[in-house]
Amino acid sequence: MTMTQRLNRQKLVSYTLLILISLFFIIPLIWMVLTALKSPEELVQGVLIPTQLRFDNFIKAIQTIPFFQYTINSFYYAFFAAIGVVMSSTVVAYAFAKLQWPGRDKWFLVMIATIVIPAQVIQIPLFILYNNLGWLDTYNPLIIPAYFAVGAAANIFLLRQVYLSIPQSLLESARMDGAGDFHIFRTIMLPLARSMIVVIGIISFMNFWNDFYNPLLYITTTDYFPLAYGIRAFATQYSNQYNLMMAAALVITIPSLILFFIAQRQIVDSVAQSGIKG
Repeated sequence: MTMTQRLNRQKLVSYTLLILISLFFIIPLIWMVLTALKSPEELVQGVLIPTQLRFDNFIKAIQTIPFFQYTINSFYYAFFAAIGVVMSSTVVAYAFAKLQWPGRDKWFLVMIATIVIPAQVIQIPLFILYNNLGWLDTYNPLIIPAYFAVGAAANIFLLRQVYLSIPQSLLESARMDGAGDFHIFRTIMLPLARSMIVVIGIISFMNFWNDFYNPLLYITTTDYFPLAYGIRAFATQYSNQYNLMMAAALVITIPSLILFFIAQRQIVDSVAQSGIKG
């Protein structure tokens, strides 16, 4: 067997495995779409592919709940919380990567250790704190902690890896020209880490957009419900109408899919950046 034949066989095996793995993730999405387009009769009959596409299921799902109000709430929560995560993570990662201060590496290990702490462990103290601050039934406990890098240890670690890959000589040259730390951070570090920052922002947005647990704890007023919580209430009310449930689930999934396809290139670049250390 020649080298070319061996390489072709390896490519064939690799592509076959990739296709099989992709089908593992695509098939549930296809099933959601097909179910959302079925009539109630076809659900009972167990028809796999609907004979008539019922796009009115999406309209019914949207009209059943205050969809646009919930969407605005989710966008407000996800957008400003994601901005907070990006702002705090970039600054903290820069301090851990490029600034010299006593106990830096030890505190970095402490921060990394917080990844293994379940969020439920600190939920009761946080709830008492937010209650004393008068933040319950507002977006404050959902958004403000993001600006203090709460729960952002993994993002800080990834950004620190990117910052470490930037040559120290570049920063020293900037300091010799009179640049301060903030100027270096703004004009050198942020542009060079752009791919990772964009990915962290998009992933954070998607996580907050799909967040159900935290709004369940802190939000009680119906008008403040995000879309994920509203969909859960919808599923409880229409638990036996799977076509409407899948239509509602697809609607809430669309923004995440759009962001993923837009950010594919950035995701690939960020993986390459995070694996390089200078």
